Amino acid sequence: MPFRQRDLLLVPVPFSDLTHRKVRPVVVLSNDAYNREGPDVLVAAITSNMAPRPYTLPLDTPQLEEGTMRRPSLIRSDKLFSIDQSIVFGRFGRVHVETLVRIGEEIRALLAAGM
Repeated sequence: MPFRQRDLLLVPVPFSDLTHRKVRPVVVLSNDAYNREGPDVLVAAITSNMAPRPYTLPLDTPQLEEGTMRRPSLIRSDKLFSIDQSIVFGRFGRVHVETLVRIGEEIRALLAAGM
């Protein structure tokens, strides 16, 4: 079954030197039609490192429609990548629509920053 837009997933993410990987949370950004049609989903990284950064949004249990966060985190709107749905370890929640809208606003701001 394909994952849905706004789902929170656990996925393997390689270290930059590609020697190891860690399981990390991500939020699905791609729409449901895209997710059904192909093997990939577009996601944004989530980090528990709360150091202030541009293009991040706070994420904690109140921002979830389903599930719970183990600790306060940040959605990294500047860390987007495509993953094959077959490598997902599991789903643990879903963000509110308002959170997805805010992610989109941060991505638009990132793309417009140099213009």
